[in-house]
Amino acid sequence: MHNEWDDLKESLGLTPAKGYLPSAEFKDLDLQARVVRLPKGHVLPAADKPEVYVLHTGVLICAVEPAGRSDAAGPVKPAKPVIDNILWKPGTMYFDIHRVAGVPVRERVIAAENAVLIAVPIAAADAVNMGDAHLFRLYAKRHEENLADLRTRKNTLLCMSAPERYDWFLENYPGLIDRVQHRRIASFLCMTPVSLSRIRRTKRVKS
Repeated sequence: MHNEWDDLKESLGLTPAKGYLPSAEFKDLDLQARVVRLPKGHVLPAADKPEVYVLHTGVLICAVEPAGRSDAAGPVKPAKPVIDNILWKPGTMYFDIHRVAGVPVRERVIAAENAVLIAVPIAAADAVNMGDAHLFRLYAKRHEENLADLRTRKNTLLCMSAPERYDWFLENYPGLIDRVQHRRIASFLCMTPVSLSRIRRTKRVKS
């Protein structure tokens, strides 16, 4: 546990060697942090209380279950999950907002490859943010980056053609084309697996 947590703290700039003097709240967080090892293909399990997860290694995909649809026959048909996000940068935070809001959970976090995360209770993280100016600034910066990434991603998916979206993916998610199942990448890029395969084949021919 301590190796992963200490490595992550160092990468985030939270170690004394980088000029950070941890607060009492952060020292308490040290005691509550836990490691979650998620094998490839496994879903992030539910926790006893809401947590924030920080990616240490690996790749995660967020699959959203759309609402079912009914036809003339009446029964509701389950829709295929839509890949809404791919998390791959160490230090990326995933907030368990669904159980916090008290709504049914329709999002599953799945390991696209073996992943290691650090989990801390959201209440403890909030206490650190309230009592530690350094960490609050870090949190605000990360949150702003996440929002900017979300805006860019949504604008890209809305405004670009399918080949442009593919090129955007290669540039902004380097190496993931060989690490994540292509059907999941196709879902993330709002295209069918057949379309993704066709674009890749065309690109290879042109090169």
